[in-house]
Amino acid sequence: MKRFALFVIMSYLSFAAVFPQDFDSKPAVNIENKKEDLRFTIGARFMADAAYYANPGESVINSGAAITDARIRTSMTYHNWYFYADFDFSRGKFSQKNIFLQYAFNKKCGNHLVKAGYYNDPATMANNTSRGSLHFISRAAPVNALAPGRELGLSYIFYNKEFLVNQGVFAENKYNDQLSGFQGLTLGGRWIWRPFNHTGEVLHIGASFRHAKISTGVKVDGVLRTQLNLGSSLETYTDPTKNFLSVSLPWADHDYYFSGEFLYMKNNFFARGEYLFRHVTKKRDDNALFDAQKGRDDAFATIEEWRAANPLSSDTFHGAYVEAGYKILGGGYAYSDVDGVIKGASKEALEIVARYSYLDIDDVLLPDEIRSVTPQLSGNRMHAATVGVNYAFNKYVKLLFSYTYSHLETDHFNTLQARLMFQF
Repeated sequence: MKRFALFVIMSYLSFAAVFPQDFDSKPAVNIENKKEDLRFTIGARFMADAAYYANPGESVINSGAAITDARIRTSMTYHNWYFYADFDFSRGKFSQKNIFLQYAFNKKCGNHLVKAGYYNDPATMANNTSRGSLHFISRAAPVNALAPGRELGLSYIFYNKEFLVNQGVFAENKYNDQLSGFQGLTLGGRWIWRPFNHTGEVLHIGASFRHAKISTGVKVDGVLRTQLNLGSSLETYTDPTKNFLSVSLPWADHDYYFSGEFLYMKNNFFARGEYLFRHVTKKRDDNALFDAQKGRDDAFATIEEWRAANPLSSDTFHGAYVEAGYKILGGGYAYSDVDGVIKGASKEALEIVARYSYLDIDDVLLPDEIRSVTPQLSGNRMHAATVGVNYAFNKYVKLLFSYTYSHLETDHFNTLQARLMFQF
């Protein structure tokens, strides 16, 4: 048995060395050393999606099938210390996911955690729900486009039955690999109040905030041009193109994000939703850029003419979604106090779900220099409605089926999707 345990550990570590989100289910393989109060776990997750996109227009999105998630995960617990890491190699490419260290200490008023590493920014409910626990094949488009994702940072977390407080400081990007500029910091947090939190019934109301100073970009005529890109797929992973819902924001300066959320769960029913708002201010050195273009054949004679041809304004985007689910069999839903989310199925279950989402990223004024090169990055508005049926054979294997109608300003799509998922 000891040789087998050593083989499992060494095999995983060898894999991780070659290919230097989170799950709310416990891994199936557990190796314990009770004398040292140490536990090591290994698990995995796999998702295969198939989708058919019906579009009467000329826009192209490719129907078919894809491996949309394939991960190996590991964790180690030692006294109050907890280490977690998972790595994705779906679509034939390696992708680093969560990898963090956490220390926990308890007091009479509640639980305290300090967390450091690479993980989801706390400022959203949806992105802090594991994909393995989602009740839909994709997160809602406003979340994909507007909410922050994984970042390298340091967080403090407090929670008890009534409250969850989670805030942290994060790096603008995880590798400091920007072409130019200083890797800035972001500050984000999520705060939840639970008016009641009982077994089988929970109500939580929350708010999130995040601020980032955009400091990275590329040099244009000797001037640093910062850049921020926002976008979402059509709530699908089989063809995750963002061509229909995307926008590029040159000269981004301050990035402000706010969201409000609610969640209600009672026995075999849940309803939840979020409103997301993002405001981006811009800044550039007009005088330096105007002087740099003076020697060109198409140069502008005055800085006023140059500014008129290259307008600059702040941009505001927003979106929202509402979801509901009902379990026909499988008992009631479970809630996580530490994450403020609904957990995944822990046994055989059958449920029906529905969602409405809205995203507006069309309130943007792009300079001619950008629009002429990438005219598709001009934003859009979308309303989407989804209905689905999910069946869990057990806590390891699950099937999801859904239909989504997506209405954009100039187009619409009908999407049929299915997913086979297993995790252990």
